[in-house]
Amino acid sequence: MRAIIVAMFLVGAFVAGTFISEADPVAADSPPKKSQWQYQCFEASGVADVTERSNTMGQQGWELVTSAGTKGSTLWCFKRPLWKPTK
Repeated sequence: MRAIIVAMFLVGAFVAGTFISEADPVAADSPPKKSQWQYQCFEASGVADVTERSNTMGQQGWELVTSAGTKGSTLWCFKRPLWKPTK
């Protein structure tokens, strides 16, 4: 019985290896696919202005990437995938 189980395991491993070897391999030195993005930044000083503009941009598919600034004004940068028209 034990020999049958071992034999079935070996046959299964062989079949699995055959399927895996026929798959298209990805070369280790091939460059990764690059995503294309569009960016948009705006400068705002008040919380209400930032909230309103961020909500509007979020509804259009934008997501916040970073923000930086001083106490008086902050730059808010967003990104979204670059959509290409289909033909």
